[in-house]
Amino acid sequence: MTGQKQSFLSDIKTLKAEARVALVVLIVLLLLSLFFYKERMLFIDAPHNLFLIINDGWFHIEEHRYGSFISQLLPLVASKIHLPAKWVIILYSASFNLFYLGVGLLLYFRFRNYKLLILFALYLTLFTSATFYWPNNEVHQGMGWLFLAMASSIWFAERKYNAILSLLFFTCSFFLAVWTHPLILLAAVFLWFYYWMNRVEWPLTRIQSVIYSIILVSLALWKFYFGMHHGYDSSKIETITRFHPKLILTVFRAPQLYIFLHQILFNYWYLPILFIVGIAGLLRKRKYLLASFSVGFALCYLLLVCITFYDGNSPVFYIESEYMPLAVICCLPFVDTVLPYLNGRTGVLFLLIIFSTRILYIAQASGPFTNRVVILENLNIAMKKKNLTKAIVSDQPPGIDTALIMNWGLQVESIMLSAIHNETPFRTAVFLNKEQLLSFNTASKDTLLGCWEKRPYSKLNTSYFLLDTTSAYIHIEYNKLME
Repeated sequence: MTGQKQSFLSDIKTLKAEARVALVVLIVLLLLSLFFYKERMLFIDAPHNLFLIINDGWFHIEEHRYGSFISQLLPLVASKIHLPAKWVIILYSASFNLFYLGVGLLLYFRFRNYKLLILFALYLTLFTSATFYWPNNEVHQGMGWLFLAMASSIWFAERKYNAILSLLFFTCSFFLAVWTHPLILLAAVFLWFYYWMNRVEWPLTRIQSVIYSIILVSLALWKFYFGMHHGYDSSKIETITRFHPKLILTVFRAPQLYIFLHQILFNYWYLPILFIVGIAGLLRKRKYLLASFSVGFALCYLLLVCITFYDGNSPVFYIESEYMPLAVICCLPFVDTVLPYLNGRTGVLFLLIIFSTRILYIAQASGPFTNRVVILENLNIAMKKKNLTKAIVSDQPPGIDTALIMNWGLQVESIMLSAIHNETPFRTAVFLNKEQLLSFNTASKDTLLGCWEKRPYSKLNTSYFLLDTTSAYIHIEYNKLME
């Protein structure tokens, strides 16, 4: 046990410089969230959620993903104290990365778990390019809660805190992590059992380990069962539960698999390097069980992604967020067995190269999102020239649909852009085809066409959103609007 403790202290000393690099990366990501706030906050889910938060005056928690409250807290408070709309929008963009930075600071200064801090930074970067501009996927907040849950459980056990309180805190913290997104249950099970099997840094007793493991697996099964029968998650889980073992071979024909392999070669190419080196490190230390567990879990996760998204039709920003937990599975062996034994400068330089490259990929991916902001700005200018405050736009050219990536959030995207410009009343536009016009149109002058809702003027927060109640929506073709 003494040797294990010395190994742990040695790793802390060795990895402190590398952990500082990871902290710097989290700060850079925060700065990027401020610089690209329009690209992030004028893209589908973010403006939709923020619109509901401001107007309903409360958190907007979807699919019982409770941990997402943390990214909504700052904009909610900001709107309650009536900060300018532009600042509320900027703070919402920053709130996600402020949480991730907060997790990093706790891992560094409080829990001194440098391995988890480095792993968290790798999670946030290795698969990240376009998905940086779609921050609302709750898997990222869930991963932040998971790293805090894991680090705090080890920290409490090391200090031999009250067993009952430690157990209660473990249950609550892992519940929050697992229930924030279904994918977290896979990452949680992997992290927990990897550390337990490794034992080098495992301060829990055998009885504690068994009890905690039963609780964790129960939470995971509970989340899985609940997701099977409720809302958005059920369609994804149903694909997995109906998959017959005999059909596993069909995965080798899945377009999603070939898309993934192509991206591994041309975008996410650091991942296989770190994975192979990490597995080699485990094998060199004769940790064959851990190596098999890591390889098997990584293959199972990739299999689940290929089953769930078989056709490979998901946009890049979406599928990247589904890949990201794989970074935790594939990189932990490297962070655990290889990085602590590199020369300090070598490890720091290696991480600097990886993180710098990935940040360049993130910046490079901004193009399509900056372009769609330009389209929204042009729409706003065109409406201003024609003295329109509410427009139903039809017959938009295919190129515009493609450039917008998705357009279901145009009504709130245009509102948020108008709020950034401090326009009173605000301008809002919605794309509707002929069929949608029949069912979703309104002749009311005091009704807003939102995302999947018709919101009366009385349910708007007039401190931020003043609706033009003197005229109804004007139907206009896209080309005529832009003349």
